[in-house]
Amino acid sequence: MTTFTRHDEGMPNWVDTSVATEEQHHDKRAFLSAVFDWTWDLFGPEMGHYAIARSNGEPVFGLGIGEGASGALVTYFTTANVEDAARRASELGAGVVMGPMVVGDVGAMALMADPAGAIFGFWQPNTFPGFGVQYEPNAPGWFDHVSSDPERAGAFYANVTGHDLNSPGGDMRVLQNGEQWFASFSQPTGDEAPHWRPIYVVDSLERIHETVPRHGGAIVVEEAPVPGSAICVFSEPVNGTLMTVMRAGEPPA
Repeated sequence: MTTFTRHDEGMPNWVDTSVATEEQHHDKRAFLSAVFDWTWDLFGPEMGHYAIARSNGEPVFGLGIGEGASGALVTYFTTANVEDAARRASELGAGVVMGPMVVGDVGAMALMADPAGAIFGFWQPNTFPGFGVQYEPNAPGWFDHVSSDPERAGAFYANVTGHDLNSPGGDMRVLQNGEQWFASFSQPTGDEAPHWRPIYVVDSLERIHETVPRHGGAIVVEEAPVPGSAICVFSEPVNGTLMTVMRAGEPPA
């Protein structure tokens, strides 16, 4: 297992979501555990009933409770200084949604809306670095930004993260950290609102096809090829949030 204790500046280092009630919190944990075999660390009201999902003991996903929360997924990028990162993003056209703010002794965060309207975050680690594992089954493996102007979105995040924007061919645009590709920029399908789409690795798409409906979810895209792999899209039963998984292999680009 490839474990992480730190993430390079500007790399995705966390994904979380929030639901509106404790019942939804319980039901979403149960569903995600069935799909990904995750276990959970549960915290009390002093931490907003936040829960951290673990895969083989390593943190991979967060779940909170918030008034009016709809289950939207938020991708965070690591930073050594959340105030400087939020200021730079604002100068490049983003809006501040929340923060910057300190979160106990675990770190500091800010939520932003990028120029396309997609919500993203910055996470400045202290005792909690973010993902403990990536690129393996039941852990994050890729990140895709969906908007009507991928070129503009790619340029914005290249400036915000400090990483290179590469156009390897056609309409493909990817962010890369050195030689590592880690995020792409895509056109929406239908009337999708701008958003970041984190993609988690699974051992088998066939298992997802069987497990998701059995636990109340629905398969939306059974299988779609991507370079080196294939993806499946499903909706979870609590909020109808669309989630994307990829078969273990090379990350999509």
